[in-house]
Amino acid sequence: MSRRTRQCVPVQSDIVVVGIDVAKEEQTAVAVSGAEQEAKPLKFGFHQEGFEKLVRYASEAVRRREARRFVAAMEPTGHYGLPLATWLEERGVEVWSVQPLHTSRAKELFDGTRRKTDAKDARVIADLCRRGRSVRYPVARGPFAELKVLCRQREQWVKRRSQVVNRLHRHLDVVFPELRRIFSDLEGRTSVWVLQNAPTPSDVLALGDEKLWEAFRRVGRGQACRERLEKLEAAARTSVGIREGLEGHRLAIRQLLDELKWVNARKGEVERMIFERFAEVPYAGRLVSLPRLGRITAATLLGEFGDLRSYSHPRQLIKMAGLDLVEHSSGERKGRRYISRRGRRYARQLLYMAALRLGGRGGALEIPRTRMVEGPKKVKPVKAAVANMCRLLRILHAIARDGVGFEAGRYGDPSTKEAA
Repeated sequence: MSRRTRQCVPVQSDIVVVGIDVAKEEQTAVAVSGAEQEAKPLKFGFHQEGFEKLVRYASEAVRRREARRFVAAMEPTGHYGLPLATWLEERGVEVWSVQPLHTSRAKELFDGTRRKTDAKDARVIADLCRRGRSVRYPVARGPFAELKVLCRQREQWVKRRSQVVNRLHRHLDVVFPELRRIFSDLEGRTSVWVLQNAPTPSDVLALGDEKLWEAFRRVGRGQACRERLEKLEAAARTSVGIREGLEGHRLAIRQLLDELKWVNARKGEVERMIFERFAEVPYAGRLVSLPRLGRITAATLLGEFGDLRSYSHPRQLIKMAGLDLVEHSSGERKGRRYISRRGRRYARQLLYMAALRLGGRGGALEIPRTRMVEGPKKVKPVKAAVANMCRLLRILHAIARDGVGFEAGRYGDPSTKEAA
């Protein structure tokens, strides 16, 4: 995708715009040329025959109006529109994206009523595209398409792992609440052995000191094992855990340990594929030259934004992340400025965590954060983090655009102008 394809420009009058209201089973299309609707709306299915029917409908509208060509416009709602957008682009048809919020607010202005139909939605989408209120539909290609899927898949495994760990904690808090103070890491070798073989105080006391010490020496290390064993036995004698329903809790703990092991294996498999696809990006190595910016974070950002070289200005990235500033002012009243939060929420969350990490000691954004928080203006830490989120996007865009690695003096020195 070239650097100009994301710009909002009005569609010329000699081009037919086909607005498409995307749904799961049946789509609705309306062809618009100039300010006029061409024909009655078209209903077509989500399959090869339906897509070809759409092209014939649009081609007929082009022929009747003696237009040069047609373009398609649709909302990027969910995943249903991606196969259609990809299919059309592979056949040389430009596909434009109209934000659902714009469509929602323009419906009543369109005909002065609150009437909502699929045909009206498609007509409004086409009209907004014709007026230039659209950008190219985000169809990722190559490693960026792979990273988008893989990083979202990793997010799901991370969430599932947290759910499993929380459920494991719930059972331990009931049967042996002291155990979590003895083993801070429940996935360590010694703690896993205890959870599998002696998850309750009665199990610990039943095994006895000799069997426990033999097992601890086999799976643990050094003098710390003896100290931990003593703490475990003392906690088992004075535990406040329940004494009823223990068989069910034992079974649940064993099953959760098996599930946790399986989830970690699936998560590791996805991460290995992420590293492989990330290495295929030409400027991947230069992105991770930023101190404390890891491969997972950089790969996830590429999956969310796509090729950074396709953006003509970092302001486009900032807006896509929902970090652009808005305000409500009227007359003498000056409103407070705040970020729009209209962009991609997951990318914004990731950028926030990255800004905190890079703004810490030894991070690439430590100097700018210190200047804001400890300087004369005394900026709040949250505002400083948001500013560093925007700064990080500018740096990443400059690295991808210029083909250079991170230079601490160029980006971190307050006396030096920031890149981009």
